Amino acid sequence: MPHVGGQKLKIINEYQILMEESDEKHQINAVEMTRRLKYRGIPAERKSVYKDMDTLMDAGVDVVKGDKGYYIASRVFELAELKLLVDAVGASKFISQKKTKELVEKISSLASLDEAEQLERQVVVPEKAKSGNEKIFYSIDVIYQCLDNHKQLSFKYQEWTLTKEMKPRHGGKVYKVSPAFLLRNDENYYLVAYDQESGQIRHYRVDKMLSAEMLDEDGLGSEIIGSLNPQEYARQHISMFAGQERTVTIRFAKHLIGVVLDKFGTEIDIRPDGEEYIKARINVAVSPQLYGWLTGIGATICFPQQEEEKFREYLQSLIIG
Repeated sequence: MPHVGGQKLKIINEYQILMEESDEKHQINAVEMTRRLKYRGIPAERKSVYKDMDTLMDAGVDVVKGDKGYYIASRVFELAELKLLVDAVGASKFISQKKTKELVEKISSLASLDEAEQLERQVVVPEKAKSGNEKIFYSIDVIYQCLDNHKQLSFKYQEWTLTKEMKPRHGGKVYKVSPAFLLRNDENYYLVAYDQESGQIRHYRVDKMLSAEMLDEDGLGSEIIGSLNPQEYARQHISMFAGQERTVTIRFAKHLIGVVLDKFGTEIDIRPDGEEYIKARINVAVSPQLYGWLTGIGATICFPQQEEEKFREYLQSLIIG
């Protein structure tokens, strides 16, 4: 056919139409394809559609010729996988409600129109208190740049006030750290980094960061950072609260073994303590959050004696009020 406008983009549009509108239950024949192309301002004939379908197949696109037309047989993500992605986005507190909606729409675009409707009907994105920091994705990008280039990171850190507002901590102090890794814990994103000022490893909620910037200075604390294990770090810091890292032995009821293993991993040392109890030796950052977790499951610290006494004092303070 003579050269007309849009012909160079015709096969791309055909591919888009198949990806967005077709599946085994919604096949598109050559006549329907020409109508859809015409709606997009691209004239086409049935014979050229047949040729384009063959070209897409030769290029490795999973186009199938069914009894009623053509359709895409498989996509990068299955519907069940897209549902999992949408669920994960919806459950993430560090993603704002506005950004959640945008990401869900983008994920849905990876499915056919029919599957996208199923996602909309079946996946519930909960209305919950979510981060108001729309710049979290920018902060994450800057952190990864620092990690890739082994550079230091600067940022301001926010905290809640009694008026339920966020304000920069310490009067707008600029923090300078050397990033080690990003970690997700309890539905929040954390940066684990070496803090030169204290000479220690510390962690920060990414959604509380402001004005993140990669510095020209090379990262520090390489030896300490290299010794860190992200999974072990997350297990040691209950709810990501800081504390002195110690090896302690805890005692708990036998039926709670699954709860303890889920929290601290299957590598911990455990042994029976009579018929109804178990003792486990764990490496953990000792903090009020650890005490609260142990209290919640009815566990106690039984070694070392110093930590046992501290835990007892904590329990007594709760009783006295």
